Amino acid sequence: MPKRIISLLCVFVLVFSSIIGRCAYISFSKAYKVSDSYNSYTVSIDRLYTNLYDRKGIKLNNNSKSYVAVIKPDEKNLKELDLLFDKSQITEITNELSKGYPVIVPVNRYYKTKYINILEKITTDNQCAKHLIKKEYGGLEQYVSKEIGSLSVNYSIDANGRILSGDCDTIINDNYDSVDGIMISLDYDIQKIAEQVCEGLHLGSVVVMESDTSRILASVSKGDDYINRAISPYAIGSIFKIIVCACALENDVNSVYICNGTAKVGDSKFSCLKGKKHGFQNMKQALANSCNCYFLNLALRLGEDKIIKTAKSFGFGDDIEIYKGWNISGGYFPKKSDFNTKGQLALIGFGQGKMTDSPVHFASALSCIANGGIYNAPTLEFKDDKGKQVISKETSVILKDYLKSVVTQGTGVAANYKDNTAGKTATAQSGVFQDGKEILNTWFAGFYPYDNPKYTIVVMRENGTSGSEDCCPIFRTIVEKLDKM
Repeated sequence: MPKRIISLLCVFVLVFSSIIGRCAYISFSKAYKVSDSYNSYTVSIDRLYTNLYDRKGIKLNNNSKSYVAVIKPDEKNLKELDLLFDKSQITEITNELSKGYPVIVPVNRYYKTKYINILEKITTDNQCAKHLIKKEYGGLEQYVSKEIGSLSVNYSIDANGRILSGDCDTIINDNYDSVDGIMISLDYDIQKIAEQVCEGLHLGSVVVMESDTSRILASVSKGDDYINRAISPYAIGSIFKIIVCACALENDVNSVYICNGTAKVGDSKFSCLKGKKHGFQNMKQALANSCNCYFLNLALRLGEDKIIKTAKSFGFGDDIEIYKGWNISGGYFPKKSDFNTKGQLALIGFGQGKMTDSPVHFASALSCIANGGIYNAPTLEFKDDKGKQVISKETSVILKDYLKSVVTQGTGVAANYKDNTAGKTATAQSGVFQDGKEILNTWFAGFYPYDNPKYTIVVMRENGTSGSEDCCPIFRTIVEKLDKM
């Protein structure tokens, strides 16, 4: 009886050891997979998924190379291990090879070996716009990516499933070098400029857009997480004053106001930044100085119906199909029922309250101003859509002039480049507190060149100080580099 128990234990140990060995192989080989057939054994090295190209045909993903050594469990392969690995690695690899299976190990460069196969593998280490593109970040690959090729190695085996020695392995390239793919609106050179300029931006986003089409040329999201801040909704603050101006001009309202630094609406008291008294203000001056008191009074005069109608025409609050099958949130724009007090209406006048918007959508709203009043939703595609006229060309011309005054003599002077830029700053209350202090979202949204807008650029910093300090210098540096392209 004891002998029978011992025999059963031995069988159990052998089976268990085999399972553990197989698991170790899979673990060691990471993502490399194997498949068996009647007379062969195949090791899958890699799979190729849809290539993505920028507007000039530059590859945005699958654009780097790495190398792997495919090591067969035979004497010839073992003799070459010291050409590639140190002693500790060789010990580990030898232990794995003793199980009778090929082992795949990454190597840092190409080596000339006689028996060990060194294969070139496609990677995305050099990928730009990762938040917008990579599947892991919920980017475009998640919606368009499909397998288009593969790379594997096939081995001949004997009747007992053992790999035959000698030159009996075959590298199978099944369309792995395919160039098939999709072209999107990003511009690789502009993307790299935006990424380089944003190196010091720890939390935030930059969007560069084609002003006349709202095609996205660059999209940067900064932060040690998987949040794509370029397409995420935030409190936007004073950049919404541009839309309030558009509403007023379209409704022939161009009032003047004397700012004393504070204003009371019902039981609520509002103020300009640091309670600054701006004095006499017309609309152009109020936009340049970002006078909250002027705009809350302008909102009260316009009423919620007119403001809602104008905002909706610019796409506020609407979800956006940024690419076929990929819809992003349009943020939140208040409904009529949200304006149950005059205080709520006053808040919307200077971009506060319940409203949120994303950098990529606001870039399209500002592009409408730059593009003669024609609105196009933001996109990564090359659509033939000519857009929709949502405000008159005359209104857009006036607003462009107003926005130029912001950078020549207002809060956005740090964004001025050769007197040929225009835009608006914002310092938005987020309603989120950290260590008892409210987090501010700071913005600059502008376009360049002023006389014939080509680029619309939105810079947003999460947990910032002010739009002037945080965002204007980034905008100006990007414009300067674009000017030298």
